[in-house]
Amino acid sequence: MNATLTRLFPGWLAALLFLALPLTAPAAAQKNDTRYREFPAYGFEFKPLKEFSDVPVGGRLAAEGIVGQFESERGPQAKYANGKRGAYPCALYVYYLKPEGPESGEASGEREVDERRTAKDFVLDRYAGAVKEDGLEVEVSELKASKTITGERAEVVGKLDMTLGNESTDLEVVFDVYTFVHGHAKVIFLWDYPADKKTRGKWSKAVEKSMKSFQLMKEGATTVDVTDVNSDSSYEDLLTFHQNDVEQTPGWRLVETPSKQYLIKTNEDKDKYIKEVILRLEASRELYEEDFPPAAPITQISVVRVCATESDFHTYGGTSSGVAGWFNPGTEELVLYFGDGSKDETMSVMAHEGFHQYCHFLFGRAEAHRWFDEGHGDYYGAWKMKGKKLIQDDDMKGGLSRVPVIKEMMRNDDIKPLSKHIRYDHGQWQNQGPSNVSCYAQSFALVFFLREGTKGNVKRKYWKDEYADIIPSYMATLKAGFDAAYEEVRKEGQEALDALAELDPEDVDPDHEAGARDRVEKPWKYARADKQEIWDAAMEASWGKIDEEEFEERWLSYVDDVL
Repeated sequence: MNATLTRLFPGWLAALLFLALPLTAPAAAQKNDTRYREFPAYGFEFKPLKEFSDVPVGGRLAAEGIVGQFESERGPQAKYANGKRGAYPCALYVYYLKPEGPESGEASGEREVDERRTAKDFVLDRYAGAVKEDGLEVEVSELKASKTITGERAEVVGKLDMTLGNESTDLEVVFDVYTFVHGHAKVIFLWDYPADKKTRGKWSKAVEKSMKSFQLMKEGATTVDVTDVNSDSSYEDLLTFHQNDVEQTPGWRLVETPSKQYLIKTNEDKDKYIKEVILRLEASRELYEEDFPPAAPITQISVVRVCATESDFHTYGGTSSGVAGWFNPGTEELVLYFGDGSKDETMSVMAHEGFHQYCHFLFGRAEAHRWFDEGHGDYYGAWKMKGKKLIQDDDMKGGLSRVPVIKEMMRNDDIKPLSKHIRYDHGQWQNQGPSNVSCYAQSFALVFFLREGTKGNVKRKYWKDEYADIIPSYMATLKAGFDAAYEEVRKEGQEALDALAELDPEDVDPDHEAGARDRVEKPWKYARADKQEIWDAAMEASWGKIDEEEFEERWLSYVDDVL
């Protein structure tokens, strides 16, 4: 029998962590590892606990100053407030924080230290509303890690909101916080484990022993430059940056692709799988460029992270068991895993998310309606490799199949009106129902009809020539609208910089100057207020040129007769 345990972090709506753990998991304390886990970019190391998964840090955690995250593979048994028992997924977060002021580093992950933040503050921030400040108990003590390094230990005890199965409950947890001063920085370890007397005693000793192993790396040890870069940087700089990044987590490596359009970060040790990933990625890229040729070469390098297991995948992204892959526009990284499922499904997910990643750069980081994004993602996910070539198929396979869903929607009269479906904002589209995949199925059927009709593969009884202009007109108007909005933001930023240049340097507000420069360099972060206006213009230039009711009738007949 399995129990699903979820930590409830309301502030992270899209980042809930679901873990399927057996109720019969052993309650034995963790043993200490004999090997050091090095953090070469930051100059320290420690011996973690055995059977802890060591997972790379994603963008959300890195923004908090976290440089390492670990999770127990077999958590101790715990009795929850609702009377049920289940295994608790103990975790460790490692922070590296620089002080405020001129000595603060510029390297990625080096966040400034607010000296007023206590161990309790770190707990409340990390567990974002799932831990209540009222009732927290804190016990502070000193810890000697070596003759020269003394740290502070703060044991913070409080109740953590959880979900066990389908029931909301809570558990009393120890948040064991260790702080070490390292040069001009602070290294903070935040552990958590159940607070019941038996578990706490065993885990407290194991964690303390681990923390006593903390030390600075030996003199002469190689530290790496993790100077921040982004997808607009040169290939050489990106290669160096991402090579340094994978070296921060044991078991991970960086793989280049022949086209040099992708960099793959993976802990998958089967080279055969990675070769297949590269083959599908590059074939898909050729297909995207054929259907959506860029006006100028896309110079940005796409980063793809391939996790070897589903557990690594969910821990890295803080996602639930229903997620198979994603593209994050903020980090510009595509993330997926192999796991125990079908390899074909993994490749379909990669092609789907790869289209999002391609369009992100093709459209200058603009946002399109979900019918366009997700419909095309599923359309390209349905293609399959035959040898070294991509061959079109009429649907994705397995749990990703959309045709049976759209057919059932038609039988049950669950199809949403076309005029609404294509104009939904992201939230409306996602929640249109009746199931969580209905939105994908309807958009897939719509895009499939449009793309096949444009190719001449749809009979005249369903198709009209004017329908071929819908997607090109939509894209052109969307891109022109965002380009204009970006240019306006850049102009405002440059005017602000020009005005600041006239001032005495002592009178220049650094935050104001940084904000203005950010508007010049990253205008897409500030043009979102114009999105609805741009969307409306794109819809008018495309769908507004046809009889939507007639289109809907012809399209649904095609779905019913052909798909």
